[in-house]
Amino acid sequence: MAKPIHIAAVGDITLSQKISEDLDRNLWDSADVRIGNLESPLVGKFGPPADKQFRLHQRVEAGEWLKDLNPTAVSIANNHTMDWGSEGLYQTQKELDRIGVKHSGGGRDIDEAIQPALLNVGNHRIAFLSWATTLAPGFQAMKTRPGIAGVRVKSSYELEPSLDLEQPGTAPWIKSLPFEEDLSLLDKVIEKAYQEVDFVILALHWGVPPQWCTPYQGLIAEYQPILAQRAAKAGADLILGHHAHAPYGMESFIGKHEKEVPVFYSLGNYISHYEYSKVGLDVSSSTIQFPPSLPENRQTSIADIKLLPAKGRLEIEMVKVQPAILSDIGEAIVTNKEKSFEIANRLHEFTNLRGTSTVIEENNLVWKNTRK
Repeated sequence: MAKPIHIAAVGDITLSQKISEDLDRNLWDSADVRIGNLESPLVGKFGPPADKQFRLHQRVEAGEWLKDLNPTAVSIANNHTMDWGSEGLYQTQKELDRIGVKHSGGGRDIDEAIQPALLNVGNHRIAFLSWATTLAPGFQAMKTRPGIAGVRVKSSYELEPSLDLEQPGTAPWIKSLPFEEDLSLLDKVIEKAYQEVDFVILALHWGVPPQWCTPYQGLIAEYQPILAQRAAKAGADLILGHHAHAPYGMESFIGKHEKEVPVFYSLGNYISHYEYSKVGLDVSSSTIQFPPSLPENRQTSIADIKLLPAKGRLEIEMVKVQPAILSDIGEAIVTNKEKSFEIANRLHEFTNLRGTSTVIEENNLVWKNTRK
């Protein structure tokens, strides 16, 4: 029987200090491929600050700490990579190249930003793509502008007038639709990668953190399933979501050739030092009151995706999601059985409500491919 390939996937990574020995690295270190989202740029010389509510950065020296973590590849299409202009983007790419970490999602123009990172695992090739919907003004790469690979989303707001009169202050329903022009480009990029490799991974920086969501509308924005389904049909084999800073669970979509494509809406944080130390966090231009964190923000997850050769490609056999909690310095650490079950059960209920069947085994959330 062919030897399986294991991918360890985590969410956001931002380093303000050397990684502690408490970080839960069991699944991470044992995996053949390790993927996360580099949430903020590695900056030594600052460019002009982006005009936004808050900005992040990591010192260039954090590259050595990241090297010790040993990711195979990181996504850099997110809402902070351009916080300090193209200078921050270029320094980040240069440092990642120096320490031997592959990356996707940013570039000197759109053609560079949409290029996949190619990962060789034994005799197999995996394409890793990074795109974002979290596009601050000027962040999206264009033909003649540096930036990140992005899908723009148009939002509108609906509120029944009679309800507003009867219940003033009711939050409107938020409608959101991805731009077709950007979806079409993403389709082409995925389709091209699908023809050239054995497995395609798409990282998406998207969605809304739980404390920013309207309770009656739920955790998932309208555009997210639309985007996930398009990417699956184009040929994405696996979709890894982040930005919500809390684990949300999964949903599977029917993709190319009727295969089942698991989508992680949000994996949560893996290392988020700045949220607890405030080092690297700039709120000097903030004009809004940020909502307080919720208990879910201290929860997180580490995904183990098991692949096997099938029909000339690689195919997901099963996914195991291991719950964890964040320590007082913002690192994912092992928790007790009761807390692990609580987190796994929350993810299980979320996933099943979205029509995807999972089970809890040994306090881990488990999804098995039923369409092999």
